[in-house]
Amino acid sequence: MKKRITLVCLLCLMLLAAVPAHAQKTIYAAGDPNELGVTTFNPLKVELAHDAMSLIYDKLIEWGLDGKFYPGLAQSWSISEDGKTWQMNLKKGVTFHDGSPFNAEVVKWFLAEMAKGPSGYMVGAIESVEITGSHSLTLHFKYPDPNMLFNFSQLFMAVPSMAAAKKYGEAFGIKHVVGSGPYKFHSWSPGNELVLVKNEDYTWGPGLVKNKGPAPIDKVVFRDIKEESTRFLELKTGKIDLVYAVPTMFISKIEKDKKSRIIRLPGDSLYHMVMNTGSAPLDDELVRKGIALAVDQESITKNVFANAGKPAFTYLLASLPESEVPAEDQIRFDLDAAKAALEEAGWTPGSDGIRVNKEGKKLSLKILAKNESSYRRSAEVIQAQLARAGVETKITLMDPSSIRAFYKKGEHQLAVRSYDWENADILEWFLNSKRMGYPNAAMWHDNESDYLMQKAMTRSRTGAERIANFKDYHSYLLSKYVWAPIYLPDTVFAVGSRVILPKDGLDREFMGMGILDWDVK
Repeated sequence: MKKRITLVCLLCLMLLAAVPAHAQKTIYAAGDPNELGVTTFNPLKVELAHDAMSLIYDKLIEWGLDGKFYPGLAQSWSISEDGKTWQMNLKKGVTFHDGSPFNAEVVKWFLAEMAKGPSGYMVGAIESVEITGSHSLTLHFKYPDPNMLFNFSQLFMAVPSMAAAKKYGEAFGIKHVVGSGPYKFHSWSPGNELVLVKNEDYTWGPGLVKNKGPAPIDKVVFRDIKEESTRFLELKTGKIDLVYAVPTMFISKIEKDKKSRIIRLPGDSLYHMVMNTGSAPLDDELVRKGIALAVDQESITKNVFANAGKPAFTYLLASLPESEVPAEDQIRFDLDAAKAALEEAGWTPGSDGIRVNKEGKKLSLKILAKNESSYRRSAEVIQAQLARAGVETKITLMDPSSIRAFYKKGEHQLAVRSYDWENADILEWFLNSKRMGYPNAAMWHDNESDYLMQKAMTRSRTGAERIANFKDYHSYLLSKYVWAPIYLPDTVFAVGSRVILPKDGLDREFMGMGILDWDVK
């Protein structure tokens, strides 16, 4: 009898072994090359945010593609008539990946810690936080901040675990990354890959997604691939499912490939050339004017980016009302005016066409750019354009992961770069005189500029007043030619055939909280 039972048990085990285990669903993504220099995933300290943070952490509020704000960790909120008192009710039942609870105490701690970090300006208007219940609190403001809903919805204000941040100290965000989002930090090999695994306990997705959790996809792997051609080939061969920041040279090829498709979202980037105003001769406004007016934005948009976007004539995204400055304040290509400005500055054409000053010194400058096709080719075209104005330039290419450290030394002169931000306060971030080197690579320090900046950031009582104040600040910066605006690209992603996307997704971050509504074949 025992032998028969044993044989039956063995047959059962054999049958179970023959049944295939649940296939793990994994997405492989080639992350944004601009994020290769990320050094931490700690929202309290990060200056360069990685897209993975939108999966690891939750935010208090989410901002949808429809322009509306949706509940995140904040279930609801109300604002007093004078804008100086906010009542906020938080979601209950939320836990961080380390098992610690999310509550009002965490938010009070988080806002206080945020104020001490590099993104402290985003909560600068908050004077105090009063806990009114385990999951409710009151925010008291020094002055109304009509931009606070936007701030709460940004990746730089993702909420980390208070318990983990206190426990791990400096190692938090590097070896230990703990949020409450739909994915958990698994492993990170800088320069190679970042691995996230599904949070099985996640059931509190934000208001802009249908599925509140858990996510259908088990694992997300971000691979750091610097070479653009390699990223394209990995997508084509199915080794990569998603490519961020697709170079324009590959868009038409991907569109013709039946195994992949192009996804376009509203543009949130602006290419520009920074001028180090602390480095002679760029400390001369007329020289900067001559250089800025010699840059032909329409030619670059056509010849470098195949018209996948539009030329930029200001320092802000065209979709922002603060970018709508008078036509005379915009910076547009004008070679004759460029030459006239350089002449007025005392730089006259030499025998070889390169301008010289009274001492016979050539107008020769260095252009710094990331070693990626869009930046490299932009720098090469600008080099040719400036030559027509009599300005000699030499291009230096640098790895994206090290370029920010170089900015901080202040040894650069011209630099082709870009930013991704959908708010006018990007001007304060990049041009505040308290942040010299990086992010203020222009090394810009001007009293009138600082006054207009503070007026826009802290003295705007309403949204309309904020727009007007930022227009004044924006126009002043344009008149000083601290940057040369170049190009407004489309936001382009490439997606492989395995990925199933929702038809009516509202998430502005392409693979952010919206991944809760994704699946793979």
